[in-house]
Amino acid sequence: MKVKEPSIVIRPLGRFGGLDNLHLMLIVLIALLIALLLVISYGKPILVLPSNNTTSTGNATAIHSASQIKAVAERVLASYATINSSLSLIPFISNVSGMQVSYLSGSGSWYVQVPARNFANNVAFSLSFVINDSDTSKVTPLLETVLPSSISNNSVVSAGVVSLFGRYECQSASPVNVYWFVDPYAAGGVSSLLNASEIDRIYGSNVNLTLKIIVGSDTERIGSQVGLFDALYLSKYALCASQQSNFSAFASGLNSAYSGAYLSQNDLASIAAQAGLNSTQLTSCINASSSAINTQALLAQYYNITYNPVAVVDCHYLALPQTARSALCYADNSLC
Repeated sequence: MKVKEPSIVIRPLGRFGGLDNLHLMLIVLIALLIALLLVISYGKPILVLPSNNTTSTGNATAIHSASQIKAVAERVLASYATINSSLSLIPFISNVSGMQVSYLSGSGSWYVQVPARNFANNVAFSLSFVINDSDTSKVTPLLETVLPSSISNNSVVSAGVVSLFGRYECQSASPVNVYWFVDPYAAGGVSSLLNASEIDRIYGSNVNLTLKIIVGSDTERIGSQVGLFDALYLSKYALCASQQSNFSAFASGLNSAYSGAYLSQNDLASIAAQAGLNSTQLTSCINASSSAINTQALLAQYYNITYNPVAVVDCHYLALPQTARSALCYADNSLC
């Protein structure tokens, strides 16, 4: 019987969370910054006022407060997640706690500077915007080459953590729920399972982490070569292994064996046996997994997951595998 699996196109993150692409981007951005500084140095002087909540001096009075402008900037940063490029990582590498805002009285605008860090190579840099005081929807990025087509209602609330607008914390406060969305054939998908098993190990019963499989473009690409039914075995084994206590051993073995190419059912069965998984429980789960994967596809659509791997913490905080622990700390500071 041919099983119809859900198809949902999800943009994968690259290796190290896709951050390798930022090297070239940073070179371009530095050049843009130099050009900007030259323009400013030859332009008329701009009076920069302190970022108080009530900003005024002489005849210059800001309509918005510094805290209101910071809230706008947090939404602008979160909106980069919608861009189909490495810029989509900006929400997760920005440190909003270090954000600085200053009122530019000469132009009636606010200058916003946000520190960021590439956690693949630990390189620090800054993101800068000019936000119009009278119309805060007018945002000019000074270092980025493109602005999101629209500003979302999501907002960056902490380093590596995005609060999803209209999505609320889970009904049960404890343990904290973590939905781990992944297409295992996506770049970084298999290695993210190590992050997931590490969270399980560190937090134990305080966290309820569940793997949510996405049948994305990468699994479909493998499916075009070997057939979707066979391509789905990697997802099914990962899903069912995550429900057993030896998941960390399976994730480690899978990560060692995976080279970015198709893994057959025999390969996966061998990895599962070496990890000490219960074969009866595993087989039963795999045979019934299609229904669970269908449900998980609907959950991915509900959270508008556009790239993977990615985690949703406490039902309304979005994070990368590398920043999932930060989201856990933000959701429940007793965990940290």
